[in-house]
Amino acid sequence: MADVVIKRCPVCPSIRSQVETIKSALQTDLHISPRVENGAKGELSVFVDGIPMIQRTGDDLPTSEEVEAAVRNAVPAIV
Repeated sequence: MADVVIKRCPVCPSIRSQVETIKSALQTDLHISPRVENGAKGELSVFVDGIPMIQRTGDDLPTSEEVEAAVRNAVPAIV
């Protein structure tokens, strides 16, 4: 099983909320339990086995669908 880590801003409530949505979607749809870690201010990044799959750019946060697609593509064994 792949090691999925989500790094998030430790102080931003909107990023914290989006990470909870992403985490729930990964658990429900892909049966993956990502580890959530504090990152840099303003950060929302997703890593699979240490490789960055999604990194926040600008003001837009990645959607759960974007994260699921990136994780699914990184781990081909996931249906």
